[in-house]
Amino acid sequence: MDDADKAQIDIEHAIQHKLAQHRTLFDGPDVDLSECVECGAHISEARRKAIHNCRTCIDCQQRIEAKA
Repeated sequence: MDDADKAQIDIEHAIQHKLAQHRTLFDGPDVDLSECVECGAHISEARRKAIHNCRTCIDCQQRIEAKA
Protein backbone atom coordinates (compact mmCIF):
# COMPACT_ATOMS: atom_id res chain seq x y z
CA MET A 1 0.00 0.00 0.00
CA ASP A 2 1.50 3.33 -1.04
CA ASP A 3 1.04 6.81 0.41
CA ALA A 4 -1.82 7.63 -1.98
CA ASP A 5 -3.77 4.55 -0.82
CA LYS A 6 -3.21 5.48 2.82
CA ALA A 7 -4.36 9.03 2.15
CA GLN A 8 -7.48 7.76 0.40
CA ILE A 9 -8.31 5.53 3.38
CA ASP A 10 -7.84 8.49 5.75
CA ILE A 11 -10.14 10.62 3.59
CA GLU A 12 -12.80 7.89 3.51
CA HIS A 13 -12.66 7.53 7.31
CA ALA A 14 -13.03 11.29 7.74
CA ILE A 15 -16.01 11.37 5.39
CA GLN A 16 -17.69 8.46 7.17
CA HIS A 17 -17.13 10.16 10.53
CA LYS A 18 -18.70 13.41 9.31
CA LEU A 19 -21.65 11.55 7.81
CA ALA A 20 -22.23 9.74 11.09
CA GLN A 21 -22.20 13.08 12.93
CA HIS A 22 -24.73 14.57 10.53
CA ARG A 23 -26.99 11.50 10.70
CA THR A 24 -27.56 12.18 14.38
CA LEU A 25 -29.13 15.52 13.42
CA PHE A 26 -31.85 13.64 11.54
CA ASP A 27 -32.65 10.98 14.13
CA GLY A 28 -35.81 11.20 16.17
CA PRO A 29 -39.08 13.03 15.74
CA ASP A 30 -39.44 16.39 14.07
CA VAL A 31 -39.60 19.19 16.60
CA ASP A 32 -40.18 22.18 14.41
CA LEU A 33 -40.69 25.49 16.16
CA SER A 34 -43.11 28.10 14.86
CA GLU A 35 -41.00 30.93 16.29
CA CYS A 36 -37.29 31.55 15.74
CA VAL A 37 -35.15 30.86 18.83
CA GLU A 38 -32.85 33.75 17.84
CA CYS A 39 -35.25 36.62 17.14
CA GLY A 40 -38.77 35.34 17.83
CA ALA A 41 -39.98 35.85 14.25
CA HIS A 42 -42.58 33.48 12.79
CA ILE A 43 -41.13 30.53 10.84
CA SER A 44 -43.23 29.71 7.80
CA GLU A 45 -44.88 26.31 7.48
CA ALA A 46 -43.05 25.69 4.20
CA ARG A 47 -39.68 26.18 5.94
CA ARG A 48 -40.70 23.94 8.84
CA LYS A 49 -41.69 21.20 6.39
CA ALA A 50 -38.45 21.56 4.41
CA ILE A 51 -36.01 21.72 7.35
CA HIS A 52 -35.83 18.89 9.89
CA ASN A 53 -35.99 20.26 13.45
CA CYS A 54 -36.24 23.84 12.22
CA ARG A 55 -35.39 26.30 14.99
CA THR A 56 -34.48 29.55 13.20
CA CYS A 57 -35.99 31.84 10.60
CA ILE A 58 -34.27 32.25 7.25
CA ASP A 59 -32.63 35.58 8.17
CA CYS A 60 -31.13 34.27 11.41
CA GLN A 61 -29.97 31.06 9.73
CA GLN A 62 -28.20 33.08 7.06
CA ARG A 63 -26.45 35.14 9.75
CA ILE A 64 -25.41 31.98 11.59
CA GLU A 65 -24.01 30.44 8.41
CA ALA A 66 -22.22 33.66 7.43
CA LYS A 67 -20.41 33.67 10.80
CA ALA A 68 -19.32 30.03 10.39
